[in-house]
Amino acid sequence: MKKTFSIAILGYNRRQVEQYLSDMRRDYEEELSKKKERMLELVEENNRIKSQIKELEKKLEEFSEREAYISKALVRAEQKAQAIIEEGRQKIAAEMYQLEMEKNKWKARCKEIRRQLLEFEHMVCTLMENFYSEINYLKSKELSDSIFAEGDCIDCAKEREEEDSGLLSVS
Repeated sequence: MKKTFSIAILGYNRRQVEQYLSDMRRDYEEELSKKKERMLELVEENNRIKSQIKELEKKLEEFSEREAYISKALVRAEQKAQAIIEEGRQKIAAEMYQLEMEKNKWKARCKEIRRQLLEFEHMVCTLMENFYSEINYLKSKELSDSIFAEGDCIDCAKEREEEDSGLLSVS
């Protein structure tokens, strides 16, 4: 700020210079008080921001702890899930093995029953053949006894026997 002073006997006008200096001091003090007030405001704001930072750091720390806890819980849950899945697979494998063993047992049983049925069928067929043979034998004996008793000829008896045996043959 440039000021031009009027000149007096021994230099510049003293009153003007003092007034100028007084105005400058007042302006300086006003500016200084404004700066001090602004500085106090900034200090308060700085303190408030520092306290907010501390609170946010605490919250961040809490969240970090929670994150770590949740991460550990998720890892444990994942491990348990994998263990449960593996246990289920093992149980399924054991059940499949048991079912396969049971299936093989029933297949063997079925084969044995079929074999027994074939033996039984063969036995029944043999019995039936023996039964028909016995019947034919008894029938032919009865016929021959009755033919000889009546006095028929031997040729006639043979013809009747052939006719009767043809009727009783096994199919």
